[in-house]
Order: sequence, then C-alpha cells, then structure tokens
Amino acid sequence: MPASHKAEFNAQARKRPMPHLKRHHCNRMSKHGPGARFGAAVLIVTVVMVAAAWGQSPRPGEIPLDNENRMHLSRSDRCPVCAMRPAKYPRFAAAIRLQDGTTFYFCSAGCMLKAWLRPDVFLGARAEDRRQPVAQDYFSGQPLDARHAYWVSGADVLGPMGPALIPLRRSAHVEAFRRRHGGTRVFRLEDLDEDNWKQLTGKPFRF
Repeated sequence: MPASHKAEFNAQARKRPMPHLKRHHCNRMSKHGPGARFGAAVLIVTVVMVAAAWGQSPRPGEIPLDNENRMHLSRSDRCPVCAMRPAKYPRFAAAIRLQDGTTFYFCSAGCMLKAWLRPDVFLGARAEDRRQPVAQDYFSGQPLDARHAYWVSGADVLGPMGPALIPLRRSAHVEAFRRRHGGTRVFRLEDLDEDNWKQLTGKPFRF
C-alpha cells in the first residue's frame, strides 16, 4: 500500500468508534451500569432491613430472668436499644424485668441503663412498670441489681458498644479494678439521669 494511502487509512480508522470497547467502558464507569445497579440494590436492602429492625416494637426475651436473676439468653433476643443480639456478648449482657415479669435483654450495661432511664422510648413502658435492672458483677460474673452496683466509666474494657460501663458489687472492688483497667468516674444508678449522662459515662445520650 502506498504511503499516502496508508496514512489516509490510519486517519479514518482513528475516527471510527469502537463499539465493544465503548460499551464495556460505559458499563464499568457509568453510574447506570450493572455494578452501580447492584450496589444500589444492596444499599436499599440494607436500609430496609435496618429500618425494619428499628421500627418494630421491642420484643421481650424468649426466656425471662429466673428467681435468682440469672439471664437465659436466646439467639432470637435483640437489644431494644441497638438491635444487637445479646447472646453474642454474654459477658456484657444485662436485663430489665418489668412488674409483670416480662424481661428485656440488652447487649451491654450501657444500653440497659439507657432503657432504665427512658423506658417509654426503648421499651414502650412507663417508669412505674419497671421492676428491676440486672447487670453482671465484673469480677464474679454473678447477677447484680444495677441499683446496688458501683459503676465505673472511662476504663480500658471494650464491650459491644465500645468502652464499657463496668458494674461492681462492692466499693472495695473499685480501686482494684481501676488499678488494672483505669477509669475516670465512679457513680451509682440513683445519681444518673439524662442531664449528667455524658458527664458520668463519657458518652452522649442518644435515642
């Protein structure tokens, strides 16, 4: 092929579109491509599932606290505050028993304390419906009435929701715990309310 014809042929070839390459490029890069549509579908399903979990009325635990305040966690139980499964975090789980014996289980003591302060928001119950908040003594793991506990915040112990609020059965255990794990504040449940929640726990009070 003469050089002049070859140059003309190459120039025309550069002008012609390459449909298969252009289509592939668009499918990968366009916001309307299959990858983008799949990602959008996953996002929608996730949002719907989370909304459904939060939109449902809180369900009591399958098996209530027994007469010795021991927790009987089931795989189907969900924390009324954060919708996590307490059975996955048995060391940190806590509970609230209502006057009629109904029990709600929580993934952590922090979630339980929030529900104790605002049962109308998290349990669909009135303050007078509450009977007993139950936590687990950090050292023994035994059930403990949360109203009698010495609570430590700001320690290095991490629970399901981040830095944990630690319940201790005796005041003599507080210093032993703080020597091992630190801790910025010690408080009793009777001292805790929404107004000083962040000051005492180090976390914002969020619904």
